[in-house]
Amino acid sequence: MRTIFRKLSIASLAILTASFNLFAQEEGQVRDLGKVVVTGNKFETPIEKSGKVIYKITADEIRNSPGRTVADLLNQLPGINIDGAFGTPGTNLDYNIRGGRNAHTLILIDGLPINDPSGIAMDYDLRLLNAQAVEYIEVLKGAASTLYGTGAVAGVINIKLKASTSETPKVTLSQSIGSFSTSNTNADVQGKAGKLSYLVAGAFAISEGISAAQDNDPATDFGDDGFYRYSGRTKFAYDFSEAFNLGANFSFEKLRSDYDDGAFVDADNEFTLKQTSFGLNPKFKYNKGNLQLKFNHNQIKRDFVSAYPSTSEGENTQADLTNEYRFSNRVKTIVGVHYQGYKFVAGDNEPDATNIDPYFNLAVDATEALTLNAGARLNINSEYGSNFVYSLNPSYLFNLGGESKLKAFGSYSTAFISPSLYQLFAPLYGNTALEPQETQSTEFGLSLYLGRNFTVNAEYFTRKEENAIDFVSRFDNAGNYVGGGYDNVTGTREIEGFEIDFQWQIIEPLSLSGNVASYQFGNPAQFYRIPDLKLGFNTHYAITSNTSVGVNYTRFGEREAAIFSDPYLVKLEAYNMVDLSISHKLFDGTLTLSGTVNNLLDEDFVGVYGFTTRPANFTIGVTGTF
Repeated sequence: MRTIFRKLSIASLAILTASFNLFAQEEGQVRDLGKVVVTGNKFETPIEKSGKVIYKITADEIRNSPGRTVADLLNQLPGINIDGAFGTPGTNLDYNIRGGRNAHTLILIDGLPINDPSGIAMDYDLRLLNAQAVEYIEVLKGAASTLYGTGAVAGVINIKLKASTSETPKVTLSQSIGSFSTSNTNADVQGKAGKLSYLVAGAFAISEGISAAQDNDPATDFGDDGFYRYSGRTKFAYDFSEAFNLGANFSFEKLRSDYDDGAFVDADNEFTLKQTSFGLNPKFKYNKGNLQLKFNHNQIKRDFVSAYPSTSEGENTQADLTNEYRFSNRVKTIVGVHYQGYKFVAGDNEPDATNIDPYFNLAVDATEALTLNAGARLNINSEYGSNFVYSLNPSYLFNLGGESKLKAFGSYSTAFISPSLYQLFAPLYGNTALEPQETQSTEFGLSLYLGRNFTVNAEYFTRKEENAIDFVSRFDNAGNYVGGGYDNVTGTREIEGFEIDFQWQIIEPLSLSGNVASYQFGNPAQFYRIPDLKLGFNTHYAITSNTSVGVNYTRFGEREAAIFSDPYLVKLEAYNMVDLSISHKLFDGTLTLSGTVNNLLDEDFVGVYGFTTRPANFTIGVTGTF
């Protein structure tokens, strides 16, 4: 095994040993850890019985982080890098989990992939999402294509939007302001009237921003690149009986962002993105099981106003029909059929594609300690025919006495990724000869639970990608960029890595967490803009029952940056981020004052080559519930 694996293996064993020696003498009854997740196998599963490591960003963490976008929140998690999050609010975002890119990271909104067929990676654009509309976020690292289909190769980000939880009408209003003339206004109304529950919400955000392109010319001042977004959404659910419930939702989002011509080049360009979405969610409960349909249709349009104007549109229809059945307390299964239909409109071209995927997942508590998860999926793609993927994910829970438990887990998964409609058919760049990507992922690890107060996870993984798709640039004899397009990368793309994280509730008001993720790339040129190391520490202290403060430190390692000239790659230095947050509750919690300072030490660094990163900046906010 490589040097980094040996070193981090020794470090993880040292942490596990030291932690056990420190806490093994705690007294108390064996009890559930109290954390339940759903993303790993679609069942509500206690965290210690899950065969995956899953991170959760809670509603309180979101509420106490005014001004932070969903990308900012995700960037503080172990081993996850959202490239572009430190630029202007309208900067394109690149999602990196375990070395994967946007096409390898599936984003779910309320359990469904609300994809954008007009985008290069056919992914969901997080810039559309207002963080204050989110109830919680679960992040699963590792392959999950048998459950979620094409795209869930390196990880899954499952974003649960707020829904009605109040028996009586409740109004929540929040307002934040901050650096660069930034303002974010949110309002929602929720409640229940008889058998009908409802939520209606709206939000508006605006920022004058800073220059997107880095200004290296002392004779000129680049213009600020602003951003605005407004959104509205509704959710309704009606209980026809104890067995049958019907939910419905509708949303509209629009954002406009200024952007420049490229690295170090100012311009007065504008980008507009509009999305409408509606869905239905009928649920029927019966003895030992439930039948559920999640349906959603979204339409999206993007316009680029520049010297090279363009317009594209996309339509996406998702329907996931599942039957969950519990044979006993130890054996449960999900059988489903997932339909995905895409359409891409660019000029006179209107290509479309479909996936029809039957799948199943089986979870068996073979003993009190041994849990087996297995799944299979037949991906039937209209362009590439049938492709079979599967996963095996056992875990074993050792009871160490008292409240201490040790979980050992492993998995092997295969995945299939069809090229996006943009990669196939886009003018100038498309390539109809593309082959689909295939991957094989292996991971194993340990999780140590010392009661409710201390958890440490250590994982090793490898992933191999065949027929990886990338944008291939062409250069003339002088090294100047002359064009390019999408193509399959020759050979196998490989990555391996090691990740460690811990969470420690030291005393009731004080918590500490830390993490380190280190990756070895088979060919670093194939993983440009992805850091080879990420580590961080976060501490949170409740000064009083109403006042708390948190400090987050994150270090992002060196990256290779791709540029359109020779040399094709340049190395970007590592950088450090320190963020401070504070919140205070008034009037029995009905009013919350909060504030954050991001990049507290005003670190000067390069996030995306040739583009600006935000200096030290602040946000203050107030949230009231009535």
